Amino acid sequence: MELKTEGLVLKRIHSRENDDVTFVFTRELGKVMVISRSTRKMRSKLRNALELFSLNTYFLVKSKKDSKYFTLVQAQHMSMFENMRLSLRKIGFSYLVMELLYKFTEIEDRHEELFDIAKDVLSTVDSGAYSNVENTESYFKLKLLHNTGFDLTSDSDYLRDKKATAVIKKTMEHIMACEDPRTLDVDYDTIRDINMLIDGYIIQVLGEDIFSNRILDGIKNAH
Repeated sequence: MELKTEGLVLKRIHSRENDDVTFVFTRELGKVMVISRSTRKMRSKLRNALELFSLNTYFLVKSKKDSKYFTLVQAQHMSMFENMRLSLRKIGFSYLVMELLYKFTEIEDRHEELFDIAKDVLSTVDSGAYSNVENTESYFKLKLLHNTGFDLTSDSDYLRDKKATAVIKKTMEHIMACEDPRTLDVDYDTIRDINMLIDGYIIQVLGEDIFSNRILDGIKNAH
């Protein structure tokens, strides 16, 4: 099986002395596991295509149909989102996007719309064309939940248990209906409460607190 696809790097694990196993969220096939040979060597031409939250076009091959691994043959760089890497807060946001995509998706479970959303929010934050990161973060998390089968806005039991106000509910519905995160401009107190509400729901769904990661928490709170 051969596959040419755009992809975002979610996670990279060193394998053997110079090899890598990388989880890439692709538009064509969802999350895939990619083996790459000698990509830990400094002279490797494919090294940059495996950088965390970079966007690339990948040329992949799977030799056996029942194998869970693709082999990286070639890659074309698209974007490193360089501007995001200059801000600790933006790095924290990007790390969160990758971690949530990794946690909420299964291997080779196709999510074209979710891929486009993730690519769009990363491009938005990289460009600086938004009111604040918190608005974009709430947009991504609500869209992620919806696309993976968890619709917070319709979970009346959770919203009632957390005493979500009418303003919070209406604003979340507005965010869900929004097609462009750059147009969102919710006031700080409201969007803070919404993000806290969403984070609690994500923790409940996953059964773990990914927001307690010390590195992520430190980066997210940086200014």
